[in-house]
Amino acid sequence: MVIGGSTLGGSGKTPLAIACAKHARSLGHRVAFVGHAYRARPETSRVVAATDDVDVVGDEALVAFHALSPLGIPVVVAPTRQAALDHALSLADVAIVDGVAQTHPVRAHLALLALDAHSPWGAGACPPAGDLRAPERALLEVCDRVVVVEPAHLLSRGAHLEGTLVPWDALRGRSIALWTSVARPRRILEHLASHGVIPRLVVAHADHASVSTRDRALAIQQARVERVDMWLCTAKCTLRTGLYLGDTPVATLEHELQLEQSLSYALQTALEG
Repeated sequence: MVIGGSTLGGSGKTPLAIACAKHARSLGHRVAFVGHAYRARPETSRVVAATDDVDVVGDEALVAFHALSPLGIPVVVAPTRQAALDHALSLADVAIVDGVAQTHPVRAHLALLALDAHSPWGAGACPPAGDLRAPERALLEVCDRVVVVEPAHLLSRGAHLEGTLVPWDALRGRSIALWTSVARPRRILEHLASHGVIPRLVVAHADHASVSTRDRALAIQQARVERVDMWLCTAKCTLRTGLYLGDTPVATLEHELQLEQSLSYALQTALEG
C-alpha cells in the first residue's frame, strides 16, 4: 500500500500513512512501514532505532518510529526506495510506503493520494513555478483513492512535556510560542486555535529545515522579549530543535490522524483481496 501527497510537503501524507499502518496492524496483519528519508542519507537498508540520527534516517521516519514501535511495526529506510520496500516485505506481509503515489512495474494493492483540505493542489503548478509533485491529472490517474486531510480528522489531547501530558485546558493559560519546520504552519495554527490556544510568538522555518546556532539564539531572544513560558513543536519539529530552546521548556504536540470509516473499509478490503 502506498501513500503519496499532491504537493512537496504539507499534504498530510505521513500522518495518513501512519494511520493506515496502525489500522492494518489492528486487523491482525504483520506490517512494516517504509519511511520517507527525505534529506537523509541512510547508508544501508535498515530498521530505524530510537538512537538514530535525524540526518541519517530522516525526521519523518523517526516520527513514524515513535508512533509505530509501541505496536511492533518496524520502520525501514534504505539508500533507495526499492531496497527499503524489499527489506520491509522480508519482515512483514504488508508494507505501507510513505511518499510514493504508485509503484512500477507491479502496481500497489492500494494507492492513496493525500490532499490538504485548504490547499489541495498547492500553488497549482510543478517546480519551479509551484509545489505540485506532478500535474493534477497524472496524480489522479495513478492513485486509487483521494483522501482529503481535514483538521477535524486530527485527534489530540494536548502536548507532552518531559513525559507528562499537558492538556488543552492547561495550555490555554500559558504564554505560548510555536516553532515549526513544516510546509504549512497555518494548519498547526488552526489546530491550536480550535482548542483555544493562540501563540504569542511564531517562529516558522522551511519544511525539514535544520536548526542553526543563529536560529536558536534568535528564537530564545524573541521568547524572552515576549515573556514566553513554553514552546510548542510538532513531533517532527522537536527532532530538529533537540528539545532545547534556552531555559523555556519545549513541549511536543500530540496528534493522530483518525481514518474515516469508508477509508478504513477500503483498507480492509484491499488487505483481504
